[in-house]
Amino acid sequence: MGQEDDRNREDALRHDLGRQLGSRFSTAVVLFHTAAAERVGLNVTDYKCAEILLRSGPTNPGRLAELTGMSSAATAQVLNRLEKAGLVRREPDTTDRRRTIVRPVEDGAPQRELGRIFAGFGARVSAVVDGYDEEQLRTLLDFVSRTTGILEEETINLRHGDGARPPAGPA
Repeated sequence: MGQEDDRNREDALRHDLGRQLGSRFSTAVVLFHTAAAERVGLNVTDYKCAEILLRSGPTNPGRLAELTGMSSAATAQVLNRLEKAGLVRREPDTTDRRRTIVRPVEDGAPQRELGRIFAGFGARVSAVVDGYDEEQLRTLLDFVSRTTGILEEETINLRHGDGARPPAGPA
């Protein structure tokens, strides 16, 4: 009965982890980013588009539309609001004057406010991370990296009509 109890406890842990990540954690992340966006006068979609541009670097509006899954018209509206907020600037593409490059602005007032928000958040998360040893940190990094990859792939699948695929495993 000992092995069965161990399996039951492990199954319960897996279920609880899945529930925490799939519901409470993901909702907390969305609500935190929504509050951060509101703090700098943005909606969460505009804020996340600005974050994508900061992470991926200058790009053209069409590429941003691809990355976000938004239409060209919706992307243009987002870029108008981001430009007005001082988070991006548009300039001609030096290799093709017919195109526009969108560059993130990294030193404006909204970025400074976001820096303050994330400094406090980062300090609190660092205090949690400090409680893990190197092996545990490697495991956490592996889990977050692999899970993020799955989320990115499933997002693409959902956008292209494939829906969520069942887990791979023995037939």
